[in-house]
Order: sequence, then C-alpha cells, then structure tokens
Amino acid sequence: METNKQKQNLSDLAAKNEQLTLEKRDLQNQSEDLRMNMTQLENKTEDLRINMTKLENQNKDFMMNMTNLQNQNQDLKGSMTKLENQNQDLKGSMTKLENLNKDLRINMTNLQNQNQDLKGSMTKLENQTEQLTAEKKLCENQTKEMTVNMTTQQKQIEQLRNSSDKLNRMKAAIIKYTNFPVDLFCPDGVCQTCPKDWIQFNKSCYYFDNSNAPWKTWNQSRQFCHSNKSDLVVISSQEEQTFVKSTIEYYYDTWHGYWIGLRRINNNWTWVDDSQDTLGYWNNPGSSDNFTLIIKNSTENQSWYINQNSSQNRFICEIKSLIF
Repeated sequence: METNKQKQNLSDLAAKNEQLTLEKRDLQNQSEDLRMNMTQLENKTEDLRINMTKLENQNKDFMMNMTNLQNQNQDLKGSMTKLENQNQDLKGSMTKLENLNKDLRINMTNLQNQNQDLKGSMTKLENQTEQLTAEKKLCENQTKEMTVNMTTQQKQIEQLRNSSDKLNRMKAAIIKYTNFPVDLFCPDGVCQTCPKDWIQFNKSCYYFDNSNAPWKTWNQSRQFCHSNKSDLVVISSQEEQTFVKSTIEYYYDTWHGYWIGLRRINNNWTWVDDSQDTLGYWNNPGSSDNFTLIIKNSTENQSWYINQNSSQNRFICEIKSLIF
C-alpha cells in the first residue's frame, strides 16, 4: 500500500512538474505582461523557489521513504519466506495431526468396543456379586444356625457331663451304703438327696414322726425306722442337738416327746450305732428307766428325758443322705 502511495505521489509530482513547464511557457508568452508585474512575479517566483525547495526536500524525503520501503519490502520478502517455510512446516504438522487424529479415532473405536466389553463384564460381575451376596447371606444364616446348634450341643454336652458327673458322684455315694434303699431314695427312678418327707441336715436325712395317737414304743419306733432302711437318730454334736430340738413340736403334754436312738446297756448310755454318749443333755438323770426321748418344753441341753420302753411317743429316724 505504501509503495502505491509513493507511486501516486511521484505521479502527482510529475504532473505538477509538467504543469510548471506549461506555466513557464505561458510565462514566457506572457513575459510582457509579467514584466509589468515583475515585482509580483519575483515575489511569486521566490515563493515558488521556496516551494520548490520544499518539494525537493519532500522529494528527498520520498526517496528516503522509498529506500526504507524497499528495505521493508526486502524484509517482508524475508518474512514471507519464513512464513512460507512455517506454512510448509504447519502443513507437515497438519498431516501428522490428521494421521494422529485417524489413529485416535481408531483407538477411540477400540476403546468404545473395550468399553462395551467391560460393560458386559461389569453386568456379569454384578450378577455374580448379587449371587455371591445371596450365597454369603445364606452362609451367614447357616453359620448362625450352626452356631446356635453348636451352642445347643455344647450345652447338651455340658448337661451330659454334669449328668455324668452327677451319676458318678451318685454311684460313689451309693457304693458307701451296705444295702442301698433304692425304693426310698429313688421312688420314681429319679434319685433325691433325701427321701420324700425327710429333712436334710449336714450329711444326714431326718424323719420326724408327727402323727397323731396311737404313738409307738421305743422298739416299735426303731422297727419303723428299720423298715425304711434307717435307724433312730444318733445325736453326736451340739449343732445336731440344736437342729433336732428346734425341729420337734410340742404335743399332748410336757413329758411326751420324740424317741431318739439312745438307751442304757450294762449301765452305759449307748447309741444305736454302738457309740458311747459323750453329751449327756439329761433332764432327769436319776431315773432308773433305760430309753431316751427328747422333749420340747425344756432347755436345749436338758431336753433328754429318760423313760420306759413301753411309753408311747413320736420318734425321729436318721439315715445317711445321698450326697452326689
């Protein structure tokens, strides 16, 4: 664009130069007239010279601008060459990008196919997971059931062990008896520590006869105890004396009580197990009778009342308890 402007300016200058030549010819033809206006023309000529100088300076400037424009044009040509080279490089890069784009499209297609395969595999895995979850829940339920069953079996085993231990202890306890009274301790096939209606104290069972009259003599009472695989009570300690005394009842009158297994043999007070008495909780020690009963309305250590065999009273039987 600047080159065209320069060309236009040159053309304008040429036109002006041509005009000036024509004006000069006109001036020569009109010299006569000009002479008359010499002063004016000289002034104008001076002005023209000044303008001419300006035009020459402008022309120089134009020339310099022309040189600059030529240099710029040369630079532009160099830049144009660079741009052409860059364009060529860009074309090469574009070709590479197009090839890369093709590869990417192929890879995209492959990825889409792989994604489709993965979706299929995912569906299969989800189905397998759902099935495994159901199987896991089933296993958990089975495990819980098995745990409950195992706990139940462990309890049953523990019960069987306890029953076995109990049976072993029962066997050991039964062996201690010379003639174990099965019907007395195990009437329904289930053995108890003491027979029915008997009271346990320490390692013995006690039967307190609380029947109404007629009551029994000492011998009749002992026979009753023997019929139940027992014997009249043997009191061998203060503790046992306290238990018996606190358990018996008052009935009929002060001198009626309960026969115990103590009688006089050869002037020695002997228990039915053939042991000698060492306690002597006598109420009437001077009596000449030979059999003993324990009475309620007396102090604990003066409650053994000596009486004759024929006297009828209640009684107390004792048997070793079945401890197992």
